[in-house]
Amino acid sequence: MYEKEIVYDPETRDFAMYLDGELVGFARTYQEAEVTLDEIVFELISGQYVREAA
Repeated sequence: MYEKEIVYDPETRDFAMYLDGELVGFARTYQEAEVTLDEIVFELISGQYVREAA
């Protein structure tokens, strides 16, 4: 299973999203970060995940 971590950055007021220790993005709220990480994990498990270039 994947290890999810959400870390609040008080300076930017964003939530950093980590998956297995790797930064995967930022969210405006904790709930948004949870939903996004859950979607990424679901896509990884189902083989549908496509990484987009920044």
